[in-house]
Amino acid sequence: MITLHHLEASRSFRIIWLLEELELSYQIERHERHPETMRAQSSLKAVHPLGKAPVLCDNGFTLIESGAIIEYLLNRYDTRGLRPPISSEDYLRYSQWMHFAEGSLMPPALLTLVLNKMANAGYLFLHAPL
Repeated sequence: MITLHHLEASRSFRIIWLLEELELSYQIERHERHPETMRAQSSLKAVHPLGKAPVLCDNGFTLIESGAIIEYLLNRYDTRGLRPPISSEDYLRYSQWMHFAEGSLMPPALLTLVLNKMANAGYLFLHAPL
């Protein structure tokens, strides 16, 4: 049985989407964020020491990191060809965009999210000269 440890507002939505596309049977263990810190509560830290999601458990095997989980699920369960064949040029583009999402896109997106949250928090942030 596949179990996905899901944290609201996290990359685990990518895994839910893929599990649905693959038409797999799975269960979700939901974890909530602390309302003030937005960090995962202790229930997720019992599964992942850093309290990060997603965490996928499949027949005694546990895997973290959404990109690795996507690769695992496609390698193990994709019978419909959701991913291009490894020997094709399309696979190179697929691989490039898979890594782009985490390596190039997410850092500035996360920074924007944090800065917007700070701007809307009503706190005064002072800039000290270096």
